[in-house]
Amino acid sequence: MKTRQPELDKGMGALTRDLADRGKLKDTVIVWMGDFGRTPKINQNAGRDHWPRCWSVVVGGGNIKGGQVFGSTNADGTDIATNPVDVLNLYATIYRGLGIDPTPQQVADVRDNLGRPYYIAGDKPKWITDLVS
Repeated sequence: MKTRQPELDKGMGALTRDLADRGKLKDTVIVWMGDFGRTPKINQNAGRDHWPRCWSVVVGGGNIKGGQVFGSTNADGTDIATNPVDVLNLYATIYRGLGIDPTPQQVADVRDNLGRPYYIAGDKPKWITDLVS
């Protein structure tokens, strides 16, 4: 099976470099992720299945502190070893990276289609302070 990693690395690098060269990286948050991780082992069909227990996310630009690694998996990649982050905390971190305070007091005017308040990162957002303040 041929990997697409080199093309992906080249494209991500080119995007980041272009934004930095144009002075736009500080105004842009890049989020690179999928909807699921993939099993650490190849299955019987030479593929990898969905793995919701852990996966990688790349965030950068905006107010995100660059050059950081946050969290890790265990040795065989089957579970989270350090610094688990749930999806609402990830959203809160992305919003903070964009300069948006995701606390309910600040986004009370965001409404769903029925007019109810919608908390963009949950009702008690906790962003990753190691990545963004």
